[in-house]
Amino acid sequence: MSLFNKVKAVYNNVGYQCRLLGEVIYPRRCAVCQTEIDTGYFCEVCRKNFALHKTVEGFDNLDKVLMLYKYHQNLQEAIHNVKFAGEKSLLPLLKEEAQLGAKDDLARLLTDCDIITCVPTSPERKAERGFDVPAEIFAFFNSERWQPNLLKRVRNTLPLFDLEPSLRKQEVAGCFEVKQSILGKSVLICDDIFTTGSTLSEAALALRKAGAKSVTALAFTASKDNW
Repeated sequence: MSLFNKVKAVYNNVGYQCRLLGEVIYPRRCAVCQTEIDTGYFCEVCRKNFALHKTVEGFDNLDKVLMLYKYHQNLQEAIHNVKFAGEKSLLPLLKEEAQLGAKDDLARLLTDCDIITCVPTSPERKAERGFDVPAEIFAFFNSERWQPNLLKRVRNTLPLFDLEPSLRKQEVAGCFEVKQSILGKSVLICDDIFTTGSTLSEAALALRKAGAKSVTALAFTASKDNW
């Protein structure tokens, strides 16, 4: 582990411990019903209301896509606040929520892949925010297989949420580059939101061109059109 990653790990651990200490005084509560909870962002009842757990086979360049939660109401607001208002304090909660949502599939996901990575933000946006949202949400995959920096954005893209599906595809075309050899490897690629799948599909295409044997996607949330 590099010195930078060691310092980052210590910093994240201290921040996490401070948050837990704060919850001794101010207990964590479900984002929806305000029931006192121990982990995640929701209580068990509200988690079930947001759970999607949908799998789509053979989507564009992806062998399979697993979508954990509905991008809706409180969860949509939380991700929006992380991305555009810089509310970093929500990231540990969303990471725990992602792990809870994926727990029934973790063993299979780990068995079926050689490398786990995520869709990268542009360097400019990452520098502005100070973090990469998918890399933070899926950081519970902290093992030798977890390689969040496998992909690189080689050019900036416009925000996709206002673009039609065909324009999304055009905008992200050729924007990813694979930074190391993955010949013959099975890759699991993670992202925070699955809308039309254009970004994940383009990332998967880059991975396949670099020699990936298979590419599966794991999305923390999915827009309503995918429910």
